[in-house]
Amino acid sequence: MAPQIWENSLPHTTESPTSLNSEGASSQASPPKSRKSLLQSEGLLLVLALASLAFVYWNVLVWMEGVWSGNPDYSHGYLVPVFAAYILWSNRGSLGQPQSDNENSQVNQHTDSGLLLGAVLMACGLLMRLVGIYTRLRTLEGVSMIPMTLGIITIIFGRRAALRGAPAVLFLLFMVPLPSFLSGQLSGLLQQIATTVSTFAFQTLGIPAFAEGNIINLSNGTIGVAEACSGLRMLYAFFALTVGACMVIDRAWPEKAIIALSAIPIAIVANCIRIIATGFAYEYFEPETAQHIFHDVAGWLMMPVGFTILLGVLGILDRLVVPDESFPIQSGLR
Repeated sequence: MAPQIWENSLPHTTESPTSLNSEGASSQASPPKSRKSLLQSEGLLLVLALASLAFVYWNVLVWMEGVWSGNPDYSHGYLVPVFAAYILWSNRGSLGQPQSDNENSQVNQHTDSGLLLGAVLMACGLLMRLVGIYTRLRTLEGVSMIPMTLGIITIIFGRRAALRGAPAVLFLLFMVPLPSFLSGQLSGLLQQIATTVSTFAFQTLGIPAFAEGNIINLSNGTIGVAEACSGLRMLYAFFALTVGACMVIDRAWPEKAIIALSAIPIAIVANCIRIIATGFAYEYFEPETAQHIFHDVAGWLMMPVGFTILLGVLGILDRLVVPDESFPIQSGLR
């Protein structure tokens, strides 16, 4: 009887664990597949929604592209959406919310639903565009794409995912040209600052110089700090560069704030270095050579000079700020 009992019990002891293991493996393997397919469908829905948004804003996009190609102050606008798309693609894994297995999963999913918040954001974007159309302010129409895009992400992926993707969406503000009255005021202010600082530097270095408005009179010539040479292009582009750098480096928030705000003095210093170098060229070379340096060579060197100063700021922060070793650095990029 013993062998018969063992033989009868053997199928139960061998088949039931395998069936449980196969069922458990299939049950554990199915959620990743469903989660992956869900992310793919949500990604496709996001692409279709953004394509529809681009179709609705086609005239605004054409206007912005014309400004990027016609105004050197906004030539960096071509790179802004590319960089924002790269940030979103790098964080695509955090956009999908994993399904929890506890009994409160439906409650958590309902709490994280961004349908209402996304609808509010899109309504705000629509209202901003209507105001921009009524006031004929194209800049406001361009800015209205930001809440519209963030609202689409919130509706599709939820509030938590929208919070993670908000920095990349807000970075799109740098592709929108400033209104003419604001850019004119900023340009005039930067012209005055550049003229005053450069004149003071000439006098300190022993070069006779005095300013009349935005014109610096030297012993061998004059330097006119025109609107195109105010440094607005450097300021706007370099501010976008520093903010983009803060989005990809691992530093504390105070350090990131210092790096972002350093774009303002760096742009001013780089523009003043350009004017001072031109003044020295007027003193020791022919006026034609000095003019060539001022408009061509020094203009091309402004961004590398500003980037070098930024590296110096990062080096100073590395020596002033002691990192907390207990805080894990995810990417190791400092």
